Amino acid sequence: MPVLLVSVRLLKGDPANLRLAKEKNRLGERIGRPKVRCPACRWEPKRDDQWTCECLHSWNTFDTGGVCPSCHRQWMETQCPQCHVWSRHEDWYADGDDEPPLD
Repeated sequence: MPVLLVSVRLLKGDPANLRLAKEKNRLGERIGRPKVRCPACRWEPKRDDQWTCECLHSWNTFDTGGVCPSCHRQWMETQCPQCHVWSRHEDWYADGDDEPPLD
């Protein structure tokens, strides 16, 4: 008799705001989703860049849409390690915006 496996994903918060991790190429660039970059200085994080939550867990915040995988805190703002400016997390996703980096 065939067995049917069902995957259930539990979400905390509004599922419409969740950004799931996408595939990445060997350089760590995300494939199939908008470019991620600092809205202030246009710095682009790589796959191995990490942010640290108040709970001291470190991870790439763009892999989880700003949600800490350890304590599940939703970060509404993200600080750029390059220019140190805090910006709304959702503003880091450069939906089709192909402006060149700032000088």
